[in-house]
Amino acid sequence: MAYTSLIYLVLVFVTFCVYYIVPERRRWVVLLGANLVFYISAGWVELLLLTGTVTGSFFAAKAIGIYNDRLAELKKIPISEKEIKKQKKEYYSKKKKYVLWVGLGLVIGILVVVKYTNFVLGSFNSVFGVMNSGHRFSMLSMVVPLGISFYTFQTIAYLMDVYKGKILPQKSFLRYFLYISFFPTVVQGPISRYEQLSQQLYSGNKFKFENLRDGAILILWGFAKKLILSERLSLFIGTVYDNYMEYEGLIFVVATIMFSVQIYADFSGAMDIANGTAQIFGIRLSPNFLRPYFSKNMPEFWRRWHATLGSWFRDYVFFPFSISKTSLKINRLARKYLGEGVGRIISVSMPVLVVWILTGIWHGPEWKYVAWGMFHGILIILSTIFTPKFEVLGKKWNIKTECFSFKLYQMARTFFLCCVGRVFFRAESIGAAFVIFKRMFQTTGLYLMYSGRFFNYGIDAKEWCVVLLFLLVWFVISVLEEIHGDVLKLLERQNLIFRWGIIYILLFSVIIFGQYGPGYDVADFIYEQF
Repeated sequence: MAYTSLIYLVLVFVTFCVYYIVPERRRWVVLLGANLVFYISAGWVELLLLTGTVTGSFFAAKAIGIYNDRLAELKKIPISEKEIKKQKKEYYSKKKKYVLWVGLGLVIGILVVVKYTNFVLGSFNSVFGVMNSGHRFSMLSMVVPLGISFYTFQTIAYLMDVYKGKILPQKSFLRYFLYISFFPTVVQGPISRYEQLSQQLYSGNKFKFENLRDGAILILWGFAKKLILSERLSLFIGTVYDNYMEYEGLIFVVATIMFSVQIYADFSGAMDIANGTAQIFGIRLSPNFLRPYFSKNMPEFWRRWHATLGSWFRDYVFFPFSISKTSLKINRLARKYLGEGVGRIISVSMPVLVVWILTGIWHGPEWKYVAWGMFHGILIILSTIFTPKFEVLGKKWNIKTECFSFKLYQMARTFFLCCVGRVFFRAESIGAAFVIFKRMFQTTGLYLMYSGRFFNYGIDAKEWCVVLLFLLVWFVISVLEEIHGDVLKLLERQNLIFRWGIIYILLFSVIIFGQYGPGYDVADFIYEQF
């Protein structure tokens, strides 16, 4: 059930009507029913695997909660029984950690088996091929549930937060199922934390016209990004990247820049639809995009792009790994044998590389994603190391870093580096990515760019006019957001005629210029595959 399909809109409409009819204390049941309808449409096997993840993590969290309670009760034991208190504390802590590992093992195990088994088998086959071995593993027929990477990470965060005592385990299995499977977020996120989302789901929100209006506008804006921009650009980008041996020169530069635009329109469009759907029910999701292409360096870019994934890796991988015994031991040995300076670099680099290798693997079971992750990890490490040195040089040479021109240079530099990484992301393999880099510099490509043949790459001149016009509108809106914040609030303060005029223009733009309808198969959102 794609977010841009008519059936999805029907589901949202029916759920909205029923949600505000039933008593407030039962409204969470309506959302749970919508979740089941949404996910059953993907298939019963997918629902079964989702239920397995939810069930295992639910009972693991309950068991962890019991041990948390027992540890809390130890505070009541008199000081005179200090030794008994210490023994019980060690016992309960050990049991709690054991249950956590069992829960995490089950949740991560399901993800690894269904998503990465064939990746591992294929990698072994490649190694055996290099070694001229006749042995090969057969690929398995695996069902990868919709949004498994997203809801698995949400489940891991829940288990970890219960373990740390930040939240209490949910007592109701059905309420917990609702939290993990909330239908606007289960496919592509955002990865919502329990303390931020759960009570909004369970409380039964009152109807507010503002929520309906703003939610509908967000959904419409998401449709525009997907159907007007992303779908058109996918035709051009697919023509170039899927036939990369036929082209060379600047056409790859244009295709790569447009892919950076497309993936942003595609993913942020999905987030707008998810946020708009949730807002109709009075639920506010965590923001996932904060105008990332205005970033002045790569660390800032990844704080603005897919923000909930970045914060997840920060809280549950980067910080835990940084203070782990393994990391501290490596840092200590590096400082001892390689010197203080090199040791400091290694101490900074190790957690970042771990995070970004995992980020690459999370995006997909292919080596190109690992290469993409390592590329960004190395950029962030270099940024961390050299930024202080560049700041010193800037002051020494009296470079004005606060002026608009320098900030514009920083944004352009960040976007360029992002585009380099996008080649690995979009190419069919690592080898294909390097071929594309090589063919970018073939001079015969200039002819293809400056001749009429440019409009034969999937979309014609009229379609490009629509793309460029929409990009201009989107850019203006993004600048307004960067300056004023929420554009919906800015629109709300405008004249009634102007406000509804903008809404109707957006609606008819989607109807007239959107890529949809009989005979047209709207592509899945890019991040659905992750």
